[in-house]
Amino acid sequence: MREAQKETKPSRRRIPDRDLTKVLQHHKRYVEGRWRGRVAQLQWCDLSGLDLSGHDLSGADLTGADLQSCRLDGASFAGANLFMADLRLASLNDADLSKADLRGARLWGTQLERTRFVEANLAEGAIALSRGDDSGRTDGFETRPADLSSARARGADFSYAQFTGAVIANADLSDSILTQADLTAADLRCTNLTGAVLEGADLRGAKLSQAILRGAILTDANMRNADVAGADMTGAIVTPHTMQAAQGRDHVRGPTIRKLSNEQLLSELWQHTQWVVSDGRRGKRGVFSDTDLSGQDLQNVNLAMAVMRHAVLRRAKLAGATLAAADLTLADLREADLTGADLRGATLDHAHLDRAVLVEANLGPLQQVGANGVDIRASLAGAKLVDVKLDGALLAGAKLDHADFRGTELCNLDLVDVDLERARGLEPAR
Repeated sequence: MREAQKETKPSRRRIPDRDLTKVLQHHKRYVEGRWRGRVAQLQWCDLSGLDLSGHDLSGADLTGADLQSCRLDGASFAGANLFMADLRLASLNDADLSKADLRGARLWGTQLERTRFVEANLAEGAIALSRGDDSGRTDGFETRPADLSSARARGADFSYAQFTGAVIANADLSDSILTQADLTAADLRCTNLTGAVLEGADLRGAKLSQAILRGAILTDANMRNADVAGADMTGAIVTPHTMQAAQGRDHVRGPTIRKLSNEQLLSELWQHTQWVVSDGRRGKRGVFSDTDLSGQDLQNVNLAMAVMRHAVLRRAKLAGATLAAADLTLADLREADLTGADLRGATLDHAHLDRAVLVEANLGPLQQVGANGVDIRASLAGAKLVDVKLDGALLAGAKLDHADFRGTELCNLDLVDVDLERARGLEPAR
């Protein structure tokens, strides 16, 4: 981490609209490599309340700028200097702040959905306070951490970002990517990290008490002395040794995973089949929530409408299985074989499907259900579909908000009535 920057804090000034227009025009020329281009110098400017959506301010100097309540959706601040900037209650949805300097920045209550912070610096910043006379001497320093309290950052990408000592309490970072992020001593109390990817993250000394880590991926994270007391880790993917050095690990919330003997499994599958074919008059609905079914051979089994929340199905053989309208919320389906499976109307919200095989699987709608004849769409909101084989799969009408398709090619898919705008990591078919 770079040494904390120390600058003298001047008073902010409101820049006239005409002058700001010229600054933006010159910066645009600079970004495009055109003649008379100049980097925008907007240090300590009062820009609060402005609409700068879509503007490219890559590399601009906005040190200490007041950007409170600004509309900055889709704007680019890649590599920009936002040291000690005030972005409270601003809207930065879909913006790019990759490699930006945000040390000591205030982002309290900021809208950051799908915003990119790859390699951004959100560590502590220190600034010199002027005495207010002509002596040129300072009157101490103001030191403060970056503050993302109550920020809404669903689906944001914080890969390799630095958060040392940052305050991120009560924020919504669900479905965000924090791979290899430095969160040393960060305050994440009561933060929603549902479905967040924290692979290899440094969480030493972090405060995670009462945080929501449902379905989060914490493989190879460093949690030495992290406080996890009261954290909800239902369905989280955790390397066995990860939690050993954490504090309060005996007080985390989450169900106990049950194991079934072969006889118990066969009995419950038979009861469920009877329940399905008799429309509920015989047998018993299968409830496999919080059950370890990893590696089980369930090929061609009828699990329609089964309840399988948080079930562990890693490497399970489910080729040709019927899972229509099944509830697989937060299920672990990593490396599972779902070739040709019937998943019409299934709920796979925040499910882990990394490296699974879904070739020719049917994830379309389940039509004409119930007395009112409603169609039930499959839902994969926040699902992890990294490096999945999807060739020939049917996804018509599926809900894919914040679904993660990194490394997955969309080959020969039926995507009729599918909104891909909020999905991420999509790669076109080659």
